[in-house]
Amino acid sequence: GYQQPVWLKCGLLLCGLRSRSGAMADEHQIQRPEQMQFIEPNQMMGGYQQPVWCVPMNSLASPMEPVFMVAVPTGPFMMPAGMPSVSDMDDAWYDQYYGGHWVAGHHGENGRWGNWRRNEGYQVSPVLRRIWDADENVTLAEVLDVLMDVALDRAGAAWICERVADGDQTTAEYVMFGAQPHVLALAVHEFGREVVTALIERASPDTANNLVSQLFGHLLDLSRHPHGCRVVQHAIEHCPKELQGPIQEELRGEVVSCIESAHANFVIQKCIQSLPRLATQFIVQEVSEQAVYLARHRFGCRVHQRILEHASESDVKSVLAEVMRSRNPLTCDEFGNYVVQHILEFGSSDLQEAVVKTLLSDIGGFGSHKHSSNVVEKAMAVVPGARDRVIDAILAHRGARSPLAALASSKYGNFVIQHILEDCTLVQRKELGDRLRALGSVLRRGFGKHLIPLLGKSDFRGC
Repeated sequence: GYQQPVWLKCGLLLCGLRSRSGAMADEHQIQRPEQMQFIEPNQMMGGYQQPVWCVPMNSLASPMEPVFMVAVPTGPFMMPAGMPSVSDMDDAWYDQYYGGHWVAGHHGENGRWGNWRRNEGYQVSPVLRRIWDADENVTLAEVLDVLMDVALDRAGAAWICERVADGDQTTAEYVMFGAQPHVLALAVHEFGREVVTALIERASPDTANNLVSQLFGHLLDLSRHPHGCRVVQHAIEHCPKELQGPIQEELRGEVVSCIESAHANFVIQKCIQSLPRLATQFIVQEVSEQAVYLARHRFGCRVHQRILEHASESDVKSVLAEVMRSRNPLTCDEFGNYVVQHILEFGSSDLQEAVVKTLLSDIGGFGSHKHSSNVVEKAMAVVPGARDRVIDAILAHRGARSPLAALASSKYGNFVIQHILEDCTLVQRKELGDRLRALGSVLRRGFGKHLIPLLGKSDFRGC
């Protein structure tokens, strides 16, 4: 169930695995960790997306039905500097190298690694223990000697970030000197990424650029990682010039797949926000090729919004050309309606007018829909004169099948009427009130009952 590459102590993982018959794989069943074998990606089973370490069946002390038991999943750039070979992996190594920090997702009592490892008898760096005990005499020099052990711990990472934030650029550069060989391993760790982002923010421009350069060649993988994407976003924000070339080189042709990613879409948004126009032309081009699909996408609609906010007028027109031709269905779409709302708020007057005309063509239908009703309210709020035009369209017809009747009796349309009544002229309010009172008992039985307090209950006596 792990969603990202992690290092795991094989015995701990095997305690939680079952064979197909349901028998537990106990820790004592694996004889030695060096009996693990490496499985190439094309040999993988069970949906794993990266190379994994597996325990072969002949290494088990008791027979079990065939089952792949993953011992150590790892990604292509997760190998820490100085990682020993498989033949060197044993229990003592886990205690000596990073203090067993690569055990994923277990924070023990009170959310701290230390209590759990202390209870299990794991040997932890004395410096990290002193940080857990709030020892004020711990120095940066001591921490740098065991940097990875400290930086991959919740309390340890917070300690480093606090020292970097309170110190000057020299302090940040001092820490970065020790962290530089481990930047990739830190960037994809829950706590280690906080150390990297703190260093990028506080170090001098030259030093920060040098650190960011360690990410080159891995920007696509990092962008798709839940923790790595945050490091890439921070790097784009603070070192935009340094990243212009590598971003274009590594993300070109992968923009749509990145937008579809729950993590990489934020990197694309940050590029649009922070990088110069010329550096983001490849993003605009690839988005325009699948503009309607992305406008309907959970994450793609966000990218459309950033383009409307930050791109040039010519880029916006190239992206929205196909979107505007599909504005009717997009207005009623679960995610596309947010793009249409942004067009009303940030688009040119021509785009705004086209959307308003679409809404007025069927104000009763759009105003009663779950999603497009929000677009109607946005139009009245941000487009000059749109409120009066909407009111005129609502009052253009009378009777039980009029737009006003459809809106007032609708679960979502009655909110449109409420917003109109709260901010309209006295003449318009009187006309709307007379029309609503004429609907009588039909109004009282439906969602229109929410409108009665706005008009006064006395107006509906006898209905």
